[in-house]
Amino acid sequence: MKPVTAAIALVLSVGLTVPTAGSASAAPPQAAMPLPWQLDYAAAVSKAQAQHQHIVVLLTAKDSEPCRQLEEESLADPLIRGALADMVWVRLPGDDAIERQLKLRERPTLAFVNPFTGSVLHSTSGHQTVELLAREIVHARRVIGLPLSPPLEAVAKRMFSFDEAAANQLLAAGNAAALKELLAPAANDGSRRAHYLVAEITLPEGMVPDDVRFLAGTDCLVGTDHSAHAADPSLVAARPPDLGTSCAEYPLPDSRLLLVPIAREDGPRADVRITAPDCRLTSDTVHFAGPAPDTAVQVRRYKLTRLTDATAARLTGRVRQPDGLPAANAIVRIEDWYTPAADATTLPAPVVTRTDAAGRFTFPRVSPGRWLVRAEYPGGEREQVVDIQPKGITDCELNLTAVTTVGLRWTLQTQEMVQNLAGKSVQTGEAFVSVASSRITLAWGMRVRTADYSDLMLAQTPLADNSLPAGTLGSLENLPAGTPIWYLFDAAYKEDFLAISGLHRETRGFDSITTVSDGDPLPDEDWIIIGPVIPQALAATQEQNTFFQFIRGEPVRKGDVFTLRCVMRNCFAKLEVTDVTIVTPPASPVSR
Repeated sequence: MKPVTAAIALVLSVGLTVPTAGSASAAPPQAAMPLPWQLDYAAAVSKAQAQHQHIVVLLTAKDSEPCRQLEEESLADPLIRGALADMVWVRLPGDDAIERQLKLRERPTLAFVNPFTGSVLHSTSGHQTVELLAREIVHARRVIGLPLSPPLEAVAKRMFSFDEAAANQLLAAGNAAALKELLAPAANDGSRRAHYLVAEITLPEGMVPDDVRFLAGTDCLVGTDHSAHAADPSLVAARPPDLGTSCAEYPLPDSRLLLVPIAREDGPRADVRITAPDCRLTSDTVHFAGPAPDTAVQVRRYKLTRLTDATAARLTGRVRQPDGLPAANAIVRIEDWYTPAADATTLPAPVVTRTDAAGRFTFPRVSPGRWLVRAEYPGGEREQVVDIQPKGITDCELNLTAVTTVGLRWTLQTQEMVQNLAGKSVQTGEAFVSVASSRITLAWGMRVRTADYSDLMLAQTPLADNSLPAGTLGSLENLPAGTPIWYLFDAAYKEDFLAISGLHRETRGFDSITTVSDGDPLPDEDWIIIGPVIPQALAATQEQNTFFQFIRGEPVRKGDVFTLRCVMRNCFAKLEVTDVTIVTPPASPVSR
């Protein structure tokens, strides 16, 4: 049975008072009155915290006509003043420090800020008419969770409203034309928060939607460079950054119809990347800006085709150790390139190869296009974007960067809820997982680059984490710098938040394990919630002596064996640590 999963956000309550509907509908002040600006940001934060209010910040500039218009015309209007009457107003002309703190650049910009966390909950830039600014305030108040006054309710009725229930019905029915018609009014709302891509996907005969990986966003491959903020910038050379902030993955429903909202603040274009086992890579760039207003909603049709001998390409290369010597028996894999499943019960298998004595490797049959190629080896890794040329051979050099690695091997039962770890439906894998990569899923055998949850997570000493017990932190202080430790973070839960995924330490040898549990069978339970490990799960694990453990702060030891229930899939596996190679990191601790 396929689990129904939903990501949960654990929200820290900051105790902000939500005004009643009546409080926001009080008579607005006269336009002639001076605007209630605070000029000291720190003082405004203190005032907002004391009064349990949010902050509205105006970034302005001297001698700027758009700034003058926004402040003297739009913000001075009675509708706008009344809509912001329950907030603390801050005017910041040319304060670069606060601008960097809030991660805002343009002037003028109006930003709505939580005074307790300092996070920007909503923002709008440039001069806005009273009507458009009122619509932005409607968006802001909805994001914050504040009620709308009667005047703002009237504004809201003039805005495009996304009908989620109707959209879901049309998606399930596969009715792209009706979905486009439902979304069409968005084109006439200049304050809409998103563009919309309606994607129809046609699959080759015999392929199921679960085999397809659909990514969409501003960047679906390279990722945003965060090297300036990395704890160890040298590691950035070994791997492209994560995609969590630049794209999202969308599961393909049985209808083969997807609706992808693209936030307008991310720009007027979106990248699409579709991969499937033994199919040609499908990529696209969708432009939403243009002279025609109907570019706000675009319908695209994508037909996936099988790779043939005539269309296949060949990738070869060499892997070198950090000292330049050939890396013999290194693991090389291509992200999102899979072989078809052996049968209906088996997951598609990632394509992996090993290098020869000279460090050479070959993938004889790959789809042309841009791919992320990863090489891993005890004490080294490299991830590199490679453009694989059609109808020929593409060669690449993968020079490893020295990093701490943990060698793993595993056997994954790809049938859900089946505890036997042998037979046609099992998938085996090996990896040298770097602590820099941290999060992996066994089904991929590679680190998680999107915002998905993962089966495993590692960290490295010294570790600064105040959530760990004092005894654990004390034991970490005695470990050599760079020691890899388990840092499991994700879990699957039932409705009552009882965790039903995680590791189980084994006394049995890896090769002798043929079933997850030699004793009583584990309960046949599906989860409906996935999220970070929470205190209730840790307590339940200890008090109820459940099958699972959530290991944080315990050293990773060569030879350790575990059985586990995966986070992202309702599947069981066995796992062994085959190698630990430590590369001593810089002296400063890494906060996680």
